[in-house]
Amino acid sequence: MRAAATSAAALALALTGSVVATTPAQAYSKVCTVDQNAYSICFDGNGDKFIVDDLRADGERAVVKWYAYDGSGREGECEDANGSFNGPVVCDYDFKEGRTNYVSFMGFTRKGKTGAKHNESWAYTGYITPR
Repeated sequence: MRAAATSAAALALALTGSVVATTPAQAYSKVCTVDQNAYSICFDGNGDKFIVDDLRADGERAVVKWYAYDGSGREGECEDANGSFNGPVVCDYDFKEGRTNYVSFMGFTRKGKTGAKHNESWAYTGYITPR
């Protein structure tokens, strides 16, 4: 009788765990923000993509600057330089998977490729691997 009760409890726990668990697609992080009504930036962990959209007709481009904390030391920028309200730009990267791997990113606007930064955002974190 005791063995049957233990087996039933183990089965119930196993079933509960499978009901509560999320599918991999749901576990990826997508972090987005609109900053100062000038641009929107996102990191989508499902595909390692940055999405940046220029939302202000001010002659400046919208930029997302990122750093990968995946052991690679990589950093880069994704920018929307095609003018405001022309749809977002998607930059697709391949980051190293790992439970503790993430990217840190921030947005800003600037004139030209190397102009001074304006409208800087806070720093955000996006997880590369599902959590």
